[in-house]
Amino acid sequence: MRYVIIAGGTIDLEFAKDFLSQRERDKMYIFACDKGYEACEKLGVVPDALIGDFDSAEVGVVERAKAAGVEIKRLNPVKDDTDVEAALVKAMAMAEPDESIFILGGTGSRVDHILGNIALLAMGVKNDRYVILLDSHNSISVIKPVTVHIVDNKPGLYVSVFPYMGPVTGVTMEGFKYPLKDATIEGFNTLTVSNEVVEDEGKIWFEGEGYLIVMETRD
Repeated sequence: MRYVIIAGGTIDLEFAKDFLSQRERDKMYIFACDKGYEACEKLGVVPDALIGDFDSAEVGVVERAKAAGVEIKRLNPVKDDTDVEAALVKAMAMAEPDESIFILGGTGSRVDHILGNIALLAMGVKNDRYVILLDSHNSISVIKPVTVHIVDNKPGLYVSVFPYMGPVTGVTMEGFKYPLKDATIEGFNTLTVSNEVVEDEGKIWFEGEGYLIVMETRD
């Protein structure tokens, strides 16, 4: 099963349509978060659940979702977690450890929302779930010690890694233009920005402490 959270940020509809078409609908469980339901309507997709306080969705969204048979989970507008976090908690409870959870519409003009959603990637790792923040230019994930992250060699692809919440030790990057071996990344420079895969695939892992943000990006 593939779990997909469609948030209310910027969504490239053609990219989202292509992504969703890669697996049969009955093999996906789709959460729409608040304004994300409007993106679902544009994509011609009926989500399984709609979650939010509906402070940003247009009038009538909840009624249309109910009419389509969508499960509604209304959140208190005065809350500690975001709509996306509420959806992720539910997805993590449903998903097996080897099943990925994707967040679409989790990027856009609000940098605070982007950083918040990156924090949710780390929440997934802490709960043994692999969560990916995805848009037409970026694939962002967080890995923990010993996990080997594979990056395919694709034209125009750049790979950047950043420590999350403290230094990361024992970092190795093989198959890259600028390889690393048992390095410590503290995050106070741009050393690990815009690397490139030069072999058939690149491998990233670390055997020390911390969490590592991996960004696969293209212009």
